[in-house]
Amino acid sequence: MASVSSPHRKLLHFLVYWAVQRCRVSESPCRLTFSLKRPAESASPSQLRVSVSDTGVRSKLEEFLELNDLARETPVEKWDGTLLITTTGINDEAIYRYRFNLHEELSSARFSRLATTYKNHATFSGTEVCLCLSNEADADDLILWLVGFFHKILVLRAANLACELFVEQIGNAESRNVCLPQDSDDVHHSVMASSSDRLVSGLKDYALSHGYNCDKCDTCILNRDLLKTGTGAANNVDRRKAKGAHVEVVILIARTASDLSCWAVNCSSTQGSQQDRHLVRKALKSALSHLKADHAGDFLSCHGQRVREYVPDLAESIAGLILSSNDKEFHDECVSLLGLGSDQDISEELVQSSICEKMIRIIELNDTKENVEDNAPYLFECEKLDEDSQLDEEDRDEDMIFDF
Repeated sequence: MASVSSPHRKLLHFLVYWAVQRCRVSESPCRLTFSLKRPAESASPSQLRVSVSDTGVRSKLEEFLELNDLARETPVEKWDGTLLITTTGINDEAIYRYRFNLHEELSSARFSRLATTYKNHATFSGTEVCLCLSNEADADDLILWLVGFFHKILVLRAANLACELFVEQIGNAESRNVCLPQDSDDVHHSVMASSSDRLVSGLKDYALSHGYNCDKCDTCILNRDLLKTGTGAANNVDRRKAKGAHVEVVILIARTASDLSCWAVNCSSTQGSQQDRHLVRKALKSALSHLKADHAGDFLSCHGQRVREYVPDLAESIAGLILSSNDKEFHDECVSLLGLGSDQDISEELVQSSICEKMIRIIELNDTKENVEDNAPYLFECEKLDEDSQLDEEDRDEDMIFDF
């Protein structure tokens, strides 16, 4: 089975990441679609055809240059380094098509512009990136990883973003199309939100992007004369009697550039010390740890998911052995280990459910990079991870973020 950090998965991870960012910047309801077409026979010389499309803002071609290092470490027989890019902006009159060959040494030959199609006054935006990957023997593992990866995206409940995953088997009379849609309630959650909820969300995004700094950001606000101010009053309709409390609020609204990533610019108000970066890394690691703990089932590795498939059958067998034993001492000890009281009405379903829950929990706890090679020796006892471990190991932090 391919490594979690295999070039294929890193490449697809980057493409989906940039698609999500384009959708976020658009601040409008968007759709992200991942399409994978595979041949019917695993040994077929045909390649895996991959398409990542979104309806966000127009892509910046410079973002694909970040794949240079990944292209160099990927063998040519795995991926030829070619990307076919189709993109357009909401105000563009045409749809632009490009071909990137990241394996090409000559910079003049790496990039070529293809035929342009005009939109005929239609108004839309979006980007599609197409590529071909080798049809490896572990295509099933790649698909399993993709399903888990998209489940992680759905866990984020990103505002105004609907995600779709299509896996199509071609060249077969019994071809099937599998779709992983997102619930409509999640898609329209932010669209149906009240004005106050949207304002709170916007202020949080602004505070996060500026590092909670009170100084104005020269990148976002170049001219303070462009700021708009106003006054108003709010009444609480739920209370008939006013309490006499008054709150003064100042809200500043200004038009910003289309590139909202001011945190990436050398802005004096966003510069932080080494200690600040350490705290940010620590907070990010803690947040991801809590998120993975709350959604442990969605963050299992491909190996962990395969192991979890055998849990129900194994739990049923163990429960049958326990309840069929005539040794009362053995029976009581097993019940005690499972956390079931001796005065309870012990049924096979209850024992099986308890065993199943504990086994799944153990799999989730030990499905980490540290325990991949050295399996946990105990079923009912787990070592607690050292919470005071050094956070300066940037490689571990980056691996954790990449896995997420």
